[in-house]
Amino acid sequence: MNIDPVKALNDKLERLKKDLQSLTTRLDDTQTEAAQQQLSITNQLKDNSRKLTKTDERVNELAESVHRLERLLVALNRKIRASNTERADFDTWPEITENQLTRIAAGQDAYARKTFTPQEAKLTRKAIAEYDRDAREAMEAAEALTHLPANAEALWRKNYRQWHDITARTRPDLPDDDTHAKDTAAKSAGNTAIAEVRQHIRTRVEDAVARDLLFPAWFENALGPAAPPGRADDWLFTATDVVLYRLLHNVTSPADALGPAPSEEGHRKTLHDRLTNESADYRRP
Repeated sequence: MNIDPVKALNDKLERLKKDLQSLTTRLDDTQTEAAQQQLSITNQLKDNSRKLTKTDERVNELAESVHRLERLLVALNRKIRASNTERADFDTWPEITENQLTRIAAGQDAYARKTFTPQEAKLTRKAIAEYDRDAREAMEAAEALTHLPANAEALWRKNYRQWHDITARTRPDLPDDDTHAKDTAAKSAGNTAIAEVRQHIRTRVEDAVARDLLFPAWFENALGPAAPPGRADDWLFTATDVVLYRLLHNVTSPADALGPAPSEEGHRKTLHDRLTNESADYRRP
């Protein structure tokens, strides 16, 4: 049987074209199906995201409602207790003298100042002596500038540079032994006074707790109605310092225990931040 090779090749080519067309169709179908699935998944993700957003908003609304209810219950509880309960007085302190508060403030100021240890004072005096020596040499070099010959350019530059360098430096401050001694005494007196005052405050707070007295509004707003379980000693320590802070910085607000946060860095701001954080921790459920 005679076989036309050209015809056979054309037939094979046609079959390959059909197979390619079939594969192309299947690929298109697969891509279309994948695109539909991706669209479906995307829509599901968007729908789930909307549901989560609504749920989150609802949770926030419920949390705010619970918070409002808690505030109402606290206010109602205070009114009920106020009609039948003796109130604790944490605002008047005749047993604490102005002298004690002054000593505490002076001690805090002393701690805030930079003081020299004996070794630091020795090194500072050495640095001052070196600065004074360099300054004298620089002044002599500057005075010599007007007497140098015109061709002494290198020497002129050297002397000028020596003078310029000393003008860019700062003479260290001389250690003050008197200030160091006074600050040491102020720290000691302040530590003694703060221990005495803390003892007075803590005793009265403990007595109020033992007798179940009604706390002032500012005290309860800051520290809650009672010590958290298992943290009574920590709570009493913070409560004592909150009262002491009000005394030291003349805070008289009936609602805000600590008053506005200080704007300047220093001991007062550090203490305000610590007491604010500790008090917030005691109020957590």
